Amino acid sequence: MGLLKKILFLLFLMVLLAYGALFAVENDTPVPLDLLIMKLPELRLSLWLVAAFIAGGLSGLIICALKLLQSKGQYQLVCRKLAKAEKELNQLRSNSLKP
Repeated sequence: MGLLKKILFLLFLMVLLAYGALFAVENDTPVPLDLLIMKLPELRLSLWLVAAFIAGGLSGLIICALKLLQSKGQYQLVCRKLAKAEKELNQLRSNSLKP
């Protein structure tokens, strides 16, 4: 089963690389990019598209990582509050059992 996964992964990777090479060859028109505040030099359209894809992926990863850290902090806060509440509950139970 592991060998089949490796073969399928390598096949997928080869198809992806071939598609990327074909994409780069077909989209070789130089295009200037105007970002309103600055003009970037003329580069191949395929390069601009790949750069935009990578920038979007990286920004998505950064945003997800920040949200994950925020959630982890909230989880730790809730765990501390729960431990404090359980400790208080145990103290109240032990006090109510004493004559």
